[in-house]
Amino acid sequence: MTNHTTASKNKDITNTRCIAGECDCENIKHTSVNNNLISVDVSIRKCKGKAKTKMTGQQLHSIINTFHNITKQGPQKVILDSIKGSVTSQKKNNLLNFRMALPSTNNATLEEMDDIWLEIPTEALNAILGHTKEEVNLGAFWFEDDSLFPVEENNTELLNSRVVSVDVGEDISDLRSYMKITFLFQNASLENKSLACVFWDLENDTVAHWNSSGCVTETKENKTVCSCNHLSFFAVLMSPGSGSNASLSSSSVWLLTLLSRVGCGISLCFLCLALLIHLRRGKSDDSLCIHIHLCVALLCLNLTFLVNDSLASLGVHGLCVATAAATHYSLLCTLTWFSMEGFHLYLLIIRVFNIHVNRYLLKLSLVGWGIPGIVVTIIVACGKYGEYRLYLQDGGAVKMCWLTDSAVTTVSFSYFVLTFVVNTLCFGSVTVKVVRAHRQSPVLRERGMNRGTVLSLLGLAWLLGVSWGVMLFQFGPLRETAFYIFCTINSLHGLFLFLRYWALTRAEKASISKATTVSS
Repeated sequence: MTNHTTASKNKDITNTRCIAGECDCENIKHTSVNNNLISVDVSIRKCKGKAKTKMTGQQLHSIINTFHNITKQGPQKVILDSIKGSVTSQKKNNLLNFRMALPSTNNATLEEMDDIWLEIPTEALNAILGHTKEEVNLGAFWFEDDSLFPVEENNTELLNSRVVSVDVGEDISDLRSYMKITFLFQNASLENKSLACVFWDLENDTVAHWNSSGCVTETKENKTVCSCNHLSFFAVLMSPGSGSNASLSSSSVWLLTLLSRVGCGISLCFLCLALLIHLRRGKSDDSLCIHIHLCVALLCLNLTFLVNDSLASLGVHGLCVATAAATHYSLLCTLTWFSMEGFHLYLLIIRVFNIHVNRYLLKLSLVGWGIPGIVVTIIVACGKYGEYRLYLQDGGAVKMCWLTDSAVTTVSFSYFVLTFVVNTLCFGSVTVKVVRAHRQSPVLRERGMNRGTVLSLLGLAWLLGVSWGVMLFQFGPLRETAFYIFCTINSLHGLFLFLRYWALTRAEKASISKATTVSS
C-alpha cells in the first residue's frame, strides 16, 4: 500500500473537474485542530444552494484531517444535520466482512431512509491492518449534500448530491481486494445520463477534483455499485449521455419561463374570476358546469406550475414528490376535462337525439377527477416522482419537481396525444357540420361565414385544447419555436376560457330575457 494522495498524482483524471467551496466559512481551517465535525456540518448548511468559492489547500486538508482525527478517537456515532455515520473498531483476531447502511448505520439491512450500502471484505481489512497493527478504527460518514464537493463541469452533477467518506485515520490506496459502495437511485432522474464512480482527489495539495481512477462502475437496476481499491470521499458522477438533448440555452429558458409565468399569472386571475361569477350565479346548465370543472383543473395546473421550481430549489424530497404529484394530477385532470368537453360537444351537436344520461355531471366528474387520481396514486407508490433537471446548452440545469422515469413520461405524453387526436376529430366534425349548415341554408349561404361564426369555432378549438397540439412539433429545428408558441398562447388558456364562459353566460341571460319579454 502507498500513500493515497501521492499516488493519485500520476493517475488519469476524468474530464470533470471541480473546486471545493467554503461559502465564506472563516473558521473551517481550524476544524482539524479542534477535531470539530460540527463546524463542517455548519459549513455544509451554509454552502447549500449557494455559489461556491475556491478553498485553499490548507482548508481542504483541514476537512480531510478532521475525519482522520475523528476516526482515530475510536468508536462513536455521528448524528448531525448534514453528516451522519459511525466509527467502529476492527480487531485483527476477529475480522469479519464489514457491512453498513447509511445514514442509518445499520449493519444488517437497509432501512427506508438509507441510500448507501457499504461492504468491505475481510481481505481488505487485513491489508489495512498490515503486519504490525492489531486493531484499526473504521469510519463511515454520509453527507446529505455535496456543498463542500461541488461539480463545476457543465451539465454534470452528483447522484442525489450524495457523498460518502470511508476513513481509517490515514490515506490508504492500492488495495487488492476492492471495497464496494452501492448508491441507490431512489427518485433521481437518470434519463440520458452516464454514471461514473469517482473519489475526491486533492492534487498537488492545492486543487481538488473528482477522479475516477481506482474505481470500477457497475450500473444495475435502481442502483450503481462502485468497487474501489482505496479509501476516500466517494460519489457517483452523472453527466449527459450520448442520447441527451440539451437543446435550449439559458437565455431561451429564461425568456420561456418569463412568458409562461406572466401568462399563467394572467390566466390564474381570470380563472378565479370565472369561479367567483359561477358561485354567484347558483344553478347552471351542464355546459357551464363542465366549463367550470375545466377552469378548476387549469387553475390548479397554473398554480402548481408557478410554485414548482421554487419548491424544487428547497431540496426537500418529500415536498418535491408532493409538488410533482400535484402538478401531474392537475395536468392529467386538465387533459381529461378537455375530453369531457369534446364528449359533451359530440352529444349536443353530432348525436343530438337520445342523449339523456342519468346523473350525467356526477359520472363525468368521476372520470374527470377520479381516473387521474388513480394514475397519480400508482405512480407515487412506484416512487416515480422527484427532482427533474433540464440541462442547458451553455451549462447548468433547471430544477423542477416532475416525473423521473422516462417510460412513465412517455406514457403521460401518449395520453396527451390521445386526448388531442380525439378532440381534434370532434372539432373537425363540428366544423364540417357548421359549414354544411351554411351551405344548405339559403339565408346562411347569403351571409357567409361571418366573424361571429369564426370566433365561435376558434373558441371551441381552445375549449377542446386543440392549441396544445403545437407540442407535437417539439423536434429538430422546430423544437424551440414550438416551445415559444406553446408558452405564449397556452399560458393564456385561462383567459380564453374565461372569455368563453362569459360569452355563454351572456347568451344565456339574453335568451332568458327574451323569453320573459315574450311571455309578458
